[in-house]
Amino acid sequence: MATITGIEHTRGMVQIYADGTLLFRVREAHFEKCPLHEGDDIDPDAYLDRLAGVQFNDAWESALTGLERSARTEKEIADSLRRRGYVPRVIESVLERLKETRLVDDALYADRMAELQSKKPVGLYAFKRKLRAKGISDDDAAGALETFDDAQQQAACLEAAQRLYKKYEALPPREGKAKLSQALMRRGFGWDAIEGALDQLFSD
Repeated sequence: MATITGIEHTRGMVQIYADGTLLFRVREAHFEKCPLHEGDDIDPDAYLDRLAGVQFNDAWESALTGLERSARTEKEIADSLRRRGYVPRVIESVLERLKETRLVDDALYADRMAELQSKKPVGLYAFKRKLRAKGISDDDAAGALETFDDAQQQAACLEAAQRLYKKYEALPPREGKAKLSQALMRRGFGWDAIEGALDQLFSD
């Protein structure tokens, strides 16, 4: 059991505190259907079950609306619903249903992202960072990463190096080469690809 010690209403959201600690953050409209008062003793799990029953349909519609605007990963949907005051078990239920209906597929999302990114001068490690930022797991990313093979990375790195070369061509060769290699590393290229690109640009 937990004792409600504070209830704060802010911009359509309600923060519920129990024993001095933030317990839940929920939408005001849903809180009104499952009201609490300071001093109430509650079973947090039982209260979450009540909220889940109230929130699911709205959370489902919110997720679909987001997907109508653009494709999203599981993490992006979960983060969006969390910010909107949906409780974890509702978010989990929505994600399960989205995956069952194939409306969300992180592996497919990663594949499509790889298809687009591989046509640009993007380094493998930069692409991996983008996948991680979107919450895509290593397993779901595995197929997408195969797109960034050695040949693709060599070509992409050379393209990036050619674009950057003008910034450093007036420098002494050694300094220009060092600065260009650092710039390519920041763009996520591995040393083998960088070395190949530098050899072509500084062959003279």
